[in-house]
Amino acid sequence: MSAVDTTTTVTASDHPTTTTVDGELMLLNTDTGMYQGLTGVGPRVWELLQEPTTVQRIVETITAEYDVPDENCERDVLEFVRTMADEELVEIEP
Repeated sequence: MSAVDTTTTVTASDHPTTTTVDGELMLLNTDTGMYQGLTGVGPRVWELLQEPTTVQRIVETITAEYDVPDENCERDVLEFVRTMADEELVEIEP
């Protein structure tokens, strides 16, 4: 699992091809052939990842836009970013 915390800067990688199918955002990593389906808040987080940003900034944006406690949002965003990093769909800046 990738080392990610709230101070980590992350951005979407160049690899994925995206499309929406029945309301689900599909990301296909053209390098690995692996894909992820995003629903709920996932597409919004993906949108925020189009520019380099910190995990903390994503958490702040999501908690401002959705009715979710900070602790839950932080946990979920960290898990999301780690999963995306493991699937090589995002890049972690050192």
